[in-house]
Amino acid sequence: MATTSFEGEFTGSALTNAELINKRKVINGEDDGLMQVSPLKHPWAREIFKNMQRNNWVAEEVPFQKDKEQWENGDLTEQEKTTFLRALAFASNLDGLLVNSLSEIIKPNITSPEVSLAIARQIYEECLHVDSYSVMIEAIGLDPEDVYGLYRRDKVLFYKNKKVWESMFKLKKPGFNTKSKENATLFLEACTTNLIFEGIFFFSAFLVFYNFGRNNKMPGSKEMIQFINRDEDLHVQLFVNIINEIKKENPDIWTQELQEKFSKNIIEAVQMEYEWGCSCIGDGILGLTPATLKQYLQFIGDMRLQSIGLPKAFNVTNPYPWIDEFTQGSMIEVNFFEGTVREYQSGTLEW
Repeated sequence: MATTSFEGEFTGSALTNAELINKRKVINGEDDGLMQVSPLKHPWAREIFKNMQRNNWVAEEVPFQKDKEQWENGDLTEQEKTTFLRALAFASNLDGLLVNSLSEIIKPNITSPEVSLAIARQIYEECLHVDSYSVMIEAIGLDPEDVYGLYRRDKVLFYKNKKVWESMFKLKKPGFNTKSKENATLFLEACTTNLIFEGIFFFSAFLVFYNFGRNNKMPGSKEMIQFINRDEDLHVQLFVNIINEIKKENPDIWTQELQEKFSKNIIEAVQMEYEWGCSCIGDGILGLTPATLKQYLQFIGDMRLQSIGLPKAFNVTNPYPWIDEFTQGSMIEVNFFEGTVREYQSGTLEW
């Protein structure tokens, strides 16, 4: 939190409330540290926060008895069990890393209270996801070591986690702030990195769980992923707005060179997620193939590029139209500044 309002002695500042709010920015704005969110400078952040509130759920609402029976009774092949565990391992690892990245890197540099409020709610939801994966593991009767400890035995997962960790925490250094153009640019890149993690890196895992559900396998796990996916949709929406607002408030940093770098980062992320996804599904499983997985991730990548004002790189269609049965249209492209947000109900999966 960047605030100087209470440093030093009382001076009787003539700065009015309206003037303070007019100087508000996502980063490098005037901030008295009191979290005054009315009136709003960034109404999209308050709208997202309110929709997050309506999205309340807990993992204990999800029934896992059928999953446990299928896991124990041989209804899943060994390949299917391996695929399930690998998808669960990375998803649980990534949510844990996000909790720390958001609280240690992103939130301390935000100077808009309404945006900070939404980030705080997101941190809570990432914690909820971390807890939910543990509930899933315990309810199904999985060995936690097979999930949380997989990265210590699997080279592909180790290096994917390492890449995520290095990308997230390279700004974690004493005295970092966004005052300079260089650091503001680095922070914008960190926000784009978060968009990649939330908006690309989860999606092969989500696809695996939905595909199990489509084949009448592990229905409780599929349902819990629907809750998590619904949260992640709002997290993606939040960071798309943060990125676009920082661009608008700091136009000098949105150079052609930076745009090309961000495009390259997203394209590389699609390839990295494809390689990880292939390590999960092998030559194919339950109708998922490496070729269609690649096309699906490219489709997602194009959506992320367009959402922050960059051109498509792949120009492909969604090869898995059936996924809308589970996401209820959450993949539809919208203008996140102008689009409306779905109405959610606590503890339900109404989209």
